[in-house]
Amino acid sequence: MEDLKEFAQVIDGYKLRQIEVLTRPLRTEVPETRYRIMYHALAEGQVRDELDGAKLLGLDVKGRPFRRFLMEFRRRLFAPLLFLDTESSPNFNATQKANFECLRKLATFQTLVYRHCPENAQILAKSIIEVAINNDVTLVALEMATFLKRYYVERVPDSDQYLYYKECEERLRLDWIAENKAMESYQAVIAPSVKYKSTQLQISKRAQALLGSLSQYKEKCNTIIFVSGYYATKYIGEMSRFRWHDAIAVCDEAIQILEKKACTSPRIMAVFKVHKVICLTMLDRYAEALDLNSEVIQTEIEGSRNWFLYLDNQMLVSLKASNFQVAHEAAAKIYTNKNFAAMPASIKESWTLLAAYLILADRNQAINPAIQLEKVLNFRLNKFLNQVPNYSKDKKGLNVPILIAQFLFLLQAKKFDEAYHKLIALRKYRVKHFNSEDGYYRTQLFIRMLCTVASSSFSKKVFIYKTADMIKTISKIPKGHPDQHFKIEIVPYELLWQWVLNCLE
Repeated sequence: MEDLKEFAQVIDGYKLRQIEVLTRPLRTEVPETRYRIMYHALAEGQVRDELDGAKLLGLDVKGRPFRRFLMEFRRRLFAPLLFLDTESSPNFNATQKANFECLRKLATFQTLVYRHCPENAQILAKSIIEVAINNDVTLVALEMATFLKRYYVERVPDSDQYLYYKECEERLRLDWIAENKAMESYQAVIAPSVKYKSTQLQISKRAQALLGSLSQYKEKCNTIIFVSGYYATKYIGEMSRFRWHDAIAVCDEAIQILEKKACTSPRIMAVFKVHKVICLTMLDRYAEALDLNSEVIQTEIEGSRNWFLYLDNQMLVSLKASNFQVAHEAAAKIYTNKNFAAMPASIKESWTLLAAYLILADRNQAINPAIQLEKVLNFRLNKFLNQVPNYSKDKKGLNVPILIAQFLFLLQAKKFDEAYHKLIALRKYRVKHFNSEDGYYRTQLFIRMLCTVASSSFSKKVFIYKTADMIKTISKIPKGHPDQHFKIEIVPYELLWQWVLNCLE
């Protein structure tokens, strides 16, 4: 049902009327159809999966009638997308509105061409091409220029028009090639970390090589897509080397270029700002990071996927800054929004991890005694303790904070045997997957500290004695030291050390 949930987030009430246009109009005496019932249930978050959908309609989830219904329902929801009311919507700027208009007209144009209506196609192409060029809709502009060049050779011979559109086509084709190479480069550097979040220093070398191949296009192409792909490749290369100041400079340069363009893309601009937020956070510049991230959230549509992701960032930065009240406010917005149910399981897993640390903070520092935080965040401790997350496959990534959080919950509950097993797992990870050459010094040292809890017989006095020098060393190592992934240390280890002390007798 994930594909249908996406429709429910995009299509509003205005487009909903179009669902019936494809079959027959509703008569006043006819009740709402099952398509309308299903749409409302999806929009309101009442349907989480196919089982819920089948139950709503009184059908067998594995039966052919329900499968046919899903196929037809999906087909009916495609057409309304062409009627998105972008013109009067406050959620789209002029560039975005022009993009939607060009893409809609492209569908009509292609239909005209394939139905052999060249005169109408020519009229439409001329009305689109300048708008597409001015708003960096390169694919549409290239298709129009290619058609018009051919039109003024085959249909209405005109050498001046032919040469004009030939020049347009050549320029646009270069832009199209440059855009594709820039985006391919960006994808090439993030591909190794799509599934495994641990830092991979070889990304830096890969980024440098790709930037070299893109340099031939940099002075010739200035479209939004090329700029975004080029500079995204560049900041990933800097961040993979933990050069936070250099990555900030790259983001600032990209933002400056995009701000100077006549056409703008708030979402692409937001990507650079969010990565700047990460760099500011790794430099302990939390106030700047939170202010910039709040600015990004304000520009996004509430309930959209990006809105959730930016709130996730706000929550993470707040936890790193030990600003638990701001983290709680971000978490409450995430978990109380009706569109939360439609988010992918992998993203929910990340939020659950952040929620776990927020609840640990609440148990140790009482964020707001009047609020039952675990109930608000729908946090189930037993499920968190027993789940096998996808992150467990990442031996230098987010499985480490999961194990640490699980250990702290068990330590609070005085379940020393189970807590000891988590320590064994952490020790195995440290020995097998971390070494002095890899970095991760703060994380390695903190795992060593935790492991002394068992050898201290869970005694607070002995634990303090054994870890006093290590906690001093950790405090001297910056969080942005070249060894740390952004999400591996969710709450500063110095504070986690204090939480361990709170649990020991």
